[in-house]
Amino acid sequence: MKRKKLLFVVLPGLFLAFWSCGLQSVLRSPTPGEASKLVNYDRVVLDPPPVKIGGEILIPAVHLSPAGQGQDGSPAAKYVALAAALKARHTAFAATAPGPPKVPLPEGKGSDRLKYRLYPVYSIQARLDPARRLLEGKLFLAYQNPYLYPLSELQFNLPANGMAGASNSLAVHRVMINQGEAAFTVQGTRLVVPLPRPLLSRQTIVVEMDFSTRLPVRAARLGIFDGVTMAAGWYPLLAPQQGGAWQGMAEGVAFGEPYFADAAYYRVDLRAPSDLVVVASGRLTGRTQGKGWTGWSFNSEHPLREFAFVAADGWHFAVRRAGLVEVVLAARHRPSPEILDTAVQALNYFQEYWGTYPYSYLHLVEVPLEGLSGMEYPGLIFLSTLKGYSPPVVVHEVAHQWWYNLVGNDSIRAAWIDEGLAEYSTLLYYSSADPVYYRKRREEIASAGGREVELGEIPLTAFASEEDYRRQVYRQGVLYWLGWEERMGREALAQALRHIQEYYRFERVEVQALQQVLEFYRDFH
Repeated sequence: MKRKKLLFVVLPGLFLAFWSCGLQSVLRSPTPGEASKLVNYDRVVLDPPPVKIGGEILIPAVHLSPAGQGQDGSPAAKYVALAAALKARHTAFAATAPGPPKVPLPEGKGSDRLKYRLYPVYSIQARLDPARRLLEGKLFLAYQNPYLYPLSELQFNLPANGMAGASNSLAVHRVMINQGEAAFTVQGTRLVVPLPRPLLSRQTIVVEMDFSTRLPVRAARLGIFDGVTMAAGWYPLLAPQQGGAWQGMAEGVAFGEPYFADAAYYRVDLRAPSDLVVVASGRLTGRTQGKGWTGWSFNSEHPLREFAFVAADGWHFAVRRAGLVEVVLAARHRPSPEILDTAVQALNYFQEYWGTYPYSYLHLVEVPLEGLSGMEYPGLIFLSTLKGYSPPVVVHEVAHQWWYNLVGNDSIRAAWIDEGLAEYSTLLYYSSADPVYYRKRREEIASAGGREVELGEIPLTAFASEEDYRRQVYRQGVLYWLGWEERMGREALAQALRHIQEYYRFERVEVQALQQVLEFYRDFH
């Protein structure tokens, strides 16, 4: 009886959240023959990606020709004006479809060249018990297939099971699909959930699971240390799809980001002992008191890559505003005004340079983090008390809110994209804020990094050591972007990367698509 009552309360709320995310118009299944129609340009992600010049959309000819070539045998990557191409090729549609620009839905072999901008919705109810070093939770996931092809299973990553040198563990106890019991298998860091029937394009299912996560005594991204609970990778996280395959973790790697995720909406209700205060990736929307516990409710406002939080007692808070954003620094001693000043200045600079930061909050938390100076999560930055304050670290982590969260990438095989862009963004910031430091840092990068090399997909497991990883991902990564700046000019590179920020917001950009956009703007200028 209690279980039915819980489902009656939670599932309608989950679908209400799903509806309010602006997805109500596409919850239906596609109609017969819809594959030959047009879809709004801003509702899908195309591969190869379009570009914009002076407000005009240019699209690779491959999206207008089933043969994969443009008119007159031009290569697939050649860009053509979308409006003119549609008028020429789809006169009937162009005449009867006013409003936003549209693109044709691909058919057959081209079905992997398009995905809908549909974001999963997580609703997580969890309880933190620091005395037992345990997180117990119930997860609901509303998932709408964003691909043009059907899915026969869903896969989840279990990040807690793959972190190197840790004794943490994440166990899944039960899985249900649309309120019916579902079979599942767990193999290390991977949870596989076969679907009772294929999930067609834009069809929706709700997955429910019970899980528990054991936390290690460790000054790490997931652990409890000195009275501080740090929780990242603590729940089953839907695996991203790439090239039609689910992407797992780089298990046991002691450096870098061993997993990545697609963006999703989050609603999290966390119950913790009443002496603890929780700071999280979401906006605090409610707090309830019970006998010996406090309930904390969070909402993501917009899609996030994942949901992390920190819980401890004895916090001191300092707050500043950066436009519409409330920037909060939490520390267990007197908060440093220098850290807060740097974060606010960096946030203002990057909003002007890369584009709007869409959330109403940015939380910085000083935590006992070993081996790292800082660590980025959506709307939440860990700053290590074991390393000490470094202004460039704060700027770098703020930059990750654009390069990692707003625009994601494969951090297992192409970590140089977000890490290199965070380093490059830090240089841009200091070129304005402190030209002396900027020149000094440029000299250090040039001497330490050597010559620029062409970067592609480099798996985490291919690096011989953490130093090798840092040399390739950070130093060679920033050299890569400085090389593009030298070849095409800073303003042209900014135009290309701003387009990436606009087009791939809440999405992931892959290496080939990124390079295509860069080459277009280089040649155009």
